[in-house]
Order: sequence, then C-alpha cells, then structure tokens
Amino acid sequence: MTQPTFDFSAILASSAHDMKNSLCLLIQLIEEVSEQVPQGSATENMAKVHYEAQRINSGLIQLLTLYRDQQGALPLNVDEHYWDEVLEELLLNNEVYLEQRGISVTTDIGESAVGYFDKDLISHLLNDVIINAMRYTADKLFITVTVDEDKGCQISVHDNGEGFPNHMLKQAQVPMQKLDMNKGRTGLGLYFAHLIAQAHQRNDKKGFIELKNNGHLGGGVFSLTLP
Repeated sequence: MTQPTFDFSAILASSAHDMKNSLCLLIQLIEEVSEQVPQGSATENMAKVHYEAQRINSGLIQLLTLYRDQQGALPLNVDEHYWDEVLEELLLNNEVYLEQRGISVTTDIGESAVGYFDKDLISHLLNDVIINAMRYTADKLFITVTVDEDKGCQISVHDNGEGFPNHMLKQAQVPMQKLDMNKGRTGLGLYFAHLIAQAHQRNDKKGFIELKNNGHLGGGVFSLTLP
C-alpha cells in the first residue's frame, strides 16, 4: 500500500494559522479578564501572560509570512494610512503590559503624517518591535515618525534600556540573504523585519531597517524606513 505523501511545510503553516486564530481569541479574553480583576498580583500575572501570548502570536505571524514568501505568495496590499492611527492601535494592543510595568510612552507623530504601505505587514513588524522594546526598556518608550519626500518615511522606536548587544547591531547590517537564522529567534526576527521592509518598493528604492544605541532616551533605537 502506497503511503500518502505530505507537504510538511504546508501542514505546519496551516497549523500555525489555526493556532494564531485561537491565540488571538485568547489575547482578547485576557484583556477582558484583566479589566475585571482588581489591582494586585493577579493583574500583574495577567499582564505577563498577555505579553507572552503576544510574543507567541508574533512568532506565528513571522512563520506564516516567511512560508508565504517562500511560496511566492507574500501578500502586499499597499494603501494610504495615517501613522498616528496605526501606532495608536498598536499601543492599545499592548496597553495591558505597558500599564502593569509602568512604561510611559511618548510620541512625535504629525496628524498629517501618512505613508503608503501594507498595513497588516507593517503593523506585524512594528508590533514585534514594540514587544521587544517593552521587554528591554527600563520604563520609557519614545516613538517618532518623520516624513520626507526624498528620504521617505522613517519610524523609530527608542527605549531607555541598556541598548542592543553588539552581535545584534552587526546582524542588522548583514544583507537579508546572508542572515544566519540558526542563531535563534533574533536571526528570525531580523530576517522578518528585512523581508517586510524590502518588500516595500517605490521608484527603485526599497525599505530598510536600522539598529543603533544611544538614542533619544539613551538606549536602543529600531528604525524602519519606507520609500
């Protein structure tokens, strides 16, 4: 009897999609329960669970995006979006953990600051950046958006933590095709960021990311520039 053959990568992608949907419902439930629980150790633990669920969800999204890119089916739906609305939504998604950890967030975003990009992909990328910044910052985040017709649109997330380690700074400068994802989630996260940034092209220019230290708050800075 001939054994059936399976495309394991397709099965993995399908399973990841189902897990992501369930996880989104779980995250919503955590947010609802957190609002009902009195302040105390319980809300602190709920915030930690919410944060870890967000990290898992981010990892699943990265896997699905990389699979679709490998299949030549990476969705790219570019449209006009206001940056203040996009970032407000992202911060609301992470409000539980921000409040519990006492992280203050300030922004410098013009109300008329607009960009042309795939909202889902860029939101996934920036959400991952914010999740990591929340983990390593001391107690502050500063998010800026600058728009220039020639240089493009740059979104930067500053923190007041200890900054990026040297190996991450070096990895961020490596071309996407040469990134070593055997180095763990750091390699996967940077590859995902490079992939989404470079998928956005305009007038022969591609998007790109940058990592540096000693930013506005003295810690690390993640910048995404879109053409």
